[in-house]
Amino acid sequence: MANSESRTAGGLIVRTDASCRINDNVYPGIPTLVWPDGIDEVASDWFRYLAVETGAAASSVYEYAKVLRPFRRFCRSRGRAWDSVDDDFLVVWRENMRRVDKVDIPRINTSLQTIFAFYCWAEERGYLRFHVGIYDLTELPNDVRANHFAITARKVFRKSRHGRVVGTWVTRLGLSVPRSTQGRRHTPSEDETRRIHEVALGREFGERNTLMYSWAEETGARRAEILRVNLSQLPTPDQLDEIVEMGESWPIAIVRKGEAVWSINAPADLLLRTLDWVNHGRAQIVANCRNATVGYQEPNTVFISSRTGVALHRDSVTKFSGLDFAAAGVSNASLHRFRAKYCIEVIEALVDAVFANNLMEGSMSSWVETILIKASEQMGHMSPASLRPYLNYVLDRKVRTAEATKVQSLTSSIRQLECHRNTLRRTVDLNTHLREIAICIDLGKKNQAVELLRQLLSDVNGQNTMRRFEAFQDDK
Repeated sequence: MANSESRTAGGLIVRTDASCRINDNVYPGIPTLVWPDGIDEVASDWFRYLAVETGAAASSVYEYAKVLRPFRRFCRSRGRAWDSVDDDFLVVWRENMRRVDKVDIPRINTSLQTIFAFYCWAEERGYLRFHVGIYDLTELPNDVRANHFAITARKVFRKSRHGRVVGTWVTRLGLSVPRSTQGRRHTPSEDETRRIHEVALGREFGERNTLMYSWAEETGARRAEILRVNLSQLPTPDQLDEIVEMGESWPIAIVRKGEAVWSINAPADLLLRTLDWVNHGRAQIVANCRNATVGYQEPNTVFISSRTGVALHRDSVTKFSGLDFAAAGVSNASLHRFRAKYCIEVIEALVDAVFANNLMEGSMSSWVETILIKASEQMGHMSPASLRPYLNYVLDRKVRTAEATKVQSLTSSIRQLECHRNTLRRTVDLNTHLREIAICIDLGKKNQAVELLRQLLSDVNGQNTMRRFEAFQDDK
């Protein structure tokens, strides 16, 4: 019982499985928030409303749950009932995020708006009454008009994609965002990219991690999209031979942000490395899990956890990529910036093609829009205008007028071959060391074999493995 309470003390998010049926429809992944004293019914009702009535994706509802949980934890730690929260308390929470937790301003504003949406829903559903100021003056009874709402709001108007003007309520408590946050996000250079791959490859299961970085670089896929690539989507050896011979790429359909289906084009060099990882590194993980876990079922996803053998979780990717970027000395960047790097390369290739083929005749807006539209098609962006900052960046760099597509392809191939070469070199070095150790054992040179093994463990896995080996030697 004590162990159960310790797990739920900070709030436990439990998600439904495929057995959850509502109105004859299956709803896996709906969160429920649990505390030591029971289920947080109002919060869990909101999650169910988002999933069932608004049709929000289970992954999106889970993100809302991860915002609401720390807020409710903050309320409980201060003895504040959820239905007594007002603007003053929300300001205290906001400042705690900013000053104590060191959360950045965009994330604070997103969290505030999520909590505001929760309270709007509670007001509309009758859990609260005239608590949140989401009413036009004409909608209020005369005896309420002079009252001050505990949670205030302001109405903003926006044009929808169909040109209709729509009014929505937002919180008044958001912080001002500096005008230019784009410039502070760093896109890794070619040298920095190589350093990141070198650092990743030097770690345990580095082959998998550096391969994932390459998928982001070479296809522009997001983290979640990379994790959704399945074994069944990869080409067969015969199909790969044909791709290499024709110099083409392999289309892979993935579910993108917003649950839209899109196709990314994987180059042959990337597919070669991926199949090599599937047949060796991944196969070894699967074999280990089958030996260690009764009833283990191999997932269809390409990238799996080295420990459990199940589909790799996004948080794990964030963690190990953050460590690799930091160790490579690349700050203010993340795995997602590889997507920005790919976007810049795509636009640069298109710009160079325009320059090289004298397609700039006519109005500037014409060829600019052509570039943005073509880039958005390759990147899967809904709005070409969202890529304009990248085009400005490319133009400011005064791109080369060479055949950019071939240059980009050659650079990509070199990068992939370097990664593959480094992986193979480590494998060859490992086998050479093991052969030397085996010879020493056959000749009865135990001490020399132990010393060679100590050096090998130090080179391959670092100090943690060395400490485990030395502890084993002490036990012996």
